[in-house]
Amino acid sequence: MPPLVRRYLRTSLGALVLGVLTGLHMSSAKYLGAGTTHWPYVVAHTHLLLIGFVLLGSMGIAIWKLPPAHSASAHRPWIDSLSYWLITLSTLTRFTLEVSLGYTPANELYQVGIFATSCVQTATILLFVWNCLPRLRAAEEDRSTRSV
Repeated sequence: MPPLVRRYLRTSLGALVLGVLTGLHMSSAKYLGAGTTHWPYVVAHTHLLLIGFVLLGSMGIAIWKLPPAHSASAHRPWIDSLSYWLITLSTLTRFTLEVSLGYTPANELYQVGIFATSCVQTATILLFVWNCLPRLRAAEEDRSTRSV
């Protein structure tokens, strides 16, 4: 397994642990009265599990399992690494902003920051998909030549 794939998968498992611990905190606050929870926790918890765990894990497996693209294609391996850093940092930043929003008065700066990280996440996902398309085409071409 390539090092980049291991990095994607380790980070995805870290997001799973942090997301589950956030859910446990929310549950203990609601049902045991142990602490407080705020509505932004739900959004932070959900994004951490869906983007941090499910999506990062899926991206890592896609990099690992898709066949290599042809050398003349538009696929750029460095974009896979860039996508890792962008999605990881934007997801962690969004999680931090959402949780801290529960403890501070509604501030326009927080809201702009959350929207900006959402934009980075969206752009990164689109960039990753665009970069995977040549590898998908290579897989289709390989399958069509094998069936002939």
